[in-house]
Amino acid sequence: MEIFQTNNFNFRTPIIELYIEAFSTGQSQQHVDLEELNKYVDAILKDGYAIIATEKETVAGAILICPLSFDKILPKDIKATFDIEKCLYVAEMMVTEKARGQGIGKQLMTAFFDAVDKNSYSDVFIRVWNENIPAISLYKKMGFEPIATIEQTKIKADESGTFVMQKIYLHKKLD
Repeated sequence: MEIFQTNNFNFRTPIIELYIEAFSTGQSQQHVDLEELNKYVDAILKDGYAIIATEKETVAGAILICPLSFDKILPKDIKATFDIEKCLYVAEMMVTEKARGQGIGKQLMTAFFDAVDKNSYSDVFIRVWNENIPAISLYKKMGFEPIATIEQTKIKADESGTFVMQKIYLHKKLD
């Protein structure tokens, strides 16, 4: 397993494919607008970066990191309590279905914490669906604590309507 940090647009397509696999299938499946997804990934790679895990040159997982100001639905109490300019946001954590349960998520987060510039950033946030128990468990083991919740309305994968997801913001002080 090779893990590395990049904002190289050569990884755009594998990141997009990983995102589609992670969020348009399974229990949390939802409609993914490809045009919006392309803009989203481009913006993160422009203003932030990815940490990629590859196995035999195939992307097995990735986390996307950017300034917390990137999160346009950030709860007001977080904005009021933290210096947003000194906060990072793990916008996405994705592992291919066949690679889940192998510790890749932990390796990606460890690589992030090892590389983050703690002189420039004091805090990190991540948002997760409240029913994604494996992810919540990992984040708590990595030192994150719940700090806020929101509701997000999503479009069903078959576009037949909408549903609401409860999301938890988790926070970790960088030290």
